[in-house]
Amino acid sequence: MRRTVYILLFSVFSSYSFANNDTVLINALVKDIAAMQVKQDDGEFYAGMFYGTRECGGIPHNLQPDNNIFFTAITAFAFKNMIPFLDEKNKRVVQNIVSQAASTYPNFKNRFGYPFYNFWPTYSPIMPHTYYFKYLKVVFGQGEDADDTVMILMTSDNSDSVNTLAKKRMIGVSNLSRRKIISTFRKYRNLPAYSTWMGFKMTPDFDFSVQCNIMYFMLEKGLPLVKQDTATLEYITEMVKNRYYKTRPVYISPYYVKTPVLLYHLTRLMGAFKIPQLQPYTPQLVADIRKELEESTNVMDQVILRTALLRLNAEAPPLDLNTIEEFEKSNQQKYLFFQARPAFSYPTPFKQIFLHWSYINYYFYCPAYNKTLWLEYLVEKNKSAPPKFH
Repeated sequence: MRRTVYILLFSVFSSYSFANNDTVLINALVKDIAAMQVKQDDGEFYAGMFYGTRECGGIPHNLQPDNNIFFTAITAFAFKNMIPFLDEKNKRVVQNIVSQAASTYPNFKNRFGYPFYNFWPTYSPIMPHTYYFKYLKVVFGQGEDADDTVMILMTSDNSDSVNTLAKKRMIGVSNLSRRKIISTFRKYRNLPAYSTWMGFKMTPDFDFSVQCNIMYFMLEKGLPLVKQDTATLEYITEMVKNRYYKTRPVYISPYYVKTPVLLYHLTRLMGAFKIPQLQPYTPQLVADIRKELEESTNVMDQVILRTALLRLNAEAPPLDLNTIEEFEKSNQQKYLFFQARPAFSYPTPFKQIFLHWSYINYYFYCPAYNKTLWLEYLVEKNKSAPPKFH
């Protein structure tokens, strides 16, 4: 009897200690990330952005500052979703982070004022600091993309009419609306699903993670669902059913590439909305995520896979990471959450070949976003609902 009491007391004390340490880490991370936000325009980044870099996959690697809005927008999005679960002090800090990030968005807006957004500033060179590409904006142009657009619209004040206008454009450039996709599995080429790009001259392109983000936007904003939404959910479901997130991640998501990152996007959608088509695959996903946890070696994969489990209401193993200094010294420094692979629109078999040709690929990094993902895991872990899957 006495031994049982000791065990119960130890369990309670341990749980309290872990929760208390998480609170300390959450407070420290919010403060640290807020300090990393650019405070004034420096000729490279706008005040309110988060510093990022870009590296060529080939030689020379040419690691350079990259003033894309992508990492600032997805950092703001993660913070926006954390706000309801933070204490009042951290909530005020985070709301200011999101507000400051939103103040930079006009620099990336469509040049005619439509609510579509570019990866780089609208009137600046593409691929800043490259030897040649920065001079070729007239040749290559810069098309607005759905990923940046939905993240920006979900983290800034806008009206139903603005969201509807963005959806109308996404419908207008979806597969089969003007052109037919040539860069996906043949059996899915007749699906009128949403494309990554929003320019009328762009060939339709499917990216599994981008489509998860598009559907998150559609469902969060309560926009009427049309055949493009149905087709996009069908495509996502087919990729899950066939476990292509595991066996063909680069092919189905050429910008996010890695299985843990695809699972992160999928479970973020599933955790926020009950989607009947995807619910039956929850046990499969939980098993696959746990398998990925056993095989992964990067701390960031370990972080986001645990977040993915929690979003599926599954139990996640403890993460042995206790200080910001420890995190900064870990192998997270060159973590690839997002990549640019120009072969995205090539037909088979050229797409499979060139997607893996590193010389034409570019890798993007953002230290603040890595910390935001860790913070997001800690916040998710400390929500009150107990896990259903063990």
